[in-house]
Amino acid sequence: MTSGFERIDHLNLDAIVAYADGEMGMVAFQRAASHVERCSQCNAEVTEQIAARAWLRSASAPTIPLGLLDSLKSIPAAVPPTTPAPGLSVDPTGRAYRTNDPLRSGHGRSRLFRFGAGALVAGIAVGAVVASSAAEPRDPQRQNQVAQLNGSTMLQPVLFVQP
Repeated sequence: MTSGFERIDHLNLDAIVAYADGEMGMVAFQRAASHVERCSQCNAEVTEQIAARAWLRSASAPTIPLGLLDSLKSIPAAVPPTTPAPGLSVDPTGRAYRTNDPLRSGHGRSRLFRFGAGALVAGIAVGAVVASSAAEPRDPQRQNQVAQLNGSTMLQPVLFVQP
């Protein structure tokens, strides 16, 4: 039977690279060094990583072909198209919109603007009706007649008139 301390957890790739590059904290480095001494598989991976790092550092920088800069300069700069893409149009303010948009069809104001103006006018009309009905004086006899027609036995307010 083995205890939990005898179980071997290998170093992951990030830990191997950090160990080989010397970028670990002191406690983590000591734990990794202790493991690398006991584990031949991790020791081999650390050795490969150190060799790969040394090879990359000794490699020369890639050279750029001489004609590459000239060919890159010959590429024309992006020029905006003179006409909008198919299915698009530009309004007088410079905004692009779809030509098949039903809310923008028609002359003059857009259909969306006309719809919003109509809703505004309707709202003002409803507000005027409500305001005018609230401003007219209440007739107590009329209220009693309406209450009797509705079959209501609700008590109606009594107005006191001084003689």
